[in-house]
Amino acid sequence: MADHRSTELEARGHIVHRYRNELDLLRDVVRESFDVLLLDDTLRGLRCRSLVQRLKALPRFDGAVVFVNCVDDEVRLAEALAAGADDFIDKSASVRELEARLRAILRRRFMRLHASPGGLQFGPYRFEPDGRLVHLDGQPIGLTRKEYELALFLFANEGRLVSRGHLLDMVWRRRASAESRTLDSHVSRVRRNLLLDRRRGFELVAVYGSGYRLDRCEEAVLTSSPARAGQYSRPSGLCAGA
Repeated sequence: MADHRSTELEARGHIVHRYRNELDLLRDVVRESFDVLLLDDTLRGLRCRSLVQRLKALPRFDGAVVFVNCVDDEVRLAEALAAGADDFIDKSASVRELEARLRAILRRRFMRLHASPGGLQFGPYRFEPDGRLVHLDGQPIGLTRKEYELALFLFANEGRLVSRGHLLDMVWRRRASAESRTLDSHVSRVRRNLLLDRRRGFELVAVYGSGYRLDRCEEAVLTSSPARAGQYSRPSGLCAGA
């Protein structure tokens, strides 16, 4: 994606990773997790339909695919959308419109986080974004700011394998191997403080060499009140063909 668009999206709070060719993009998509891929004609080697098909065939890939004016042929555009692309944005669109379209995609992907106000309920866990508080069966749990952000991000991505780099991006706003111990220690404290085990209906699993996944355990017996979702404005981890 054009550098000025990437820069403006970063200024609006998004994490953007730039790629100049298809091979580098595919290499990282295999080992990292992203929310949205933004692809335009500055990505060398771009073949719209075949790239979408390759992405959708990857076992771990679950991001949205958005083309930004990289197809000027209606037939090719239709083929790309039919292959699984999520949207097409014209090159003339402003960054404001681009971001609005991205947030609409994220709202659809994380629908339960954008419902009526009043907090976020996941089984026996209740998150209150305004006060950054978590309650377990009605009892407050003491978490630091980063522990709260990490816990909420994991619950927001329930059932999804989230890469270590993605977690560092979204919680610490940076990606560096030097932060691995910090991430692991925070995950350990979140697991311990929130009692994340099958008895509570959720299990936090470490996937060697990849990242973490929060799974819902269907066989658990929960006694909490019915789930209610609240408002949570979620920034995105973007992968841009730059």
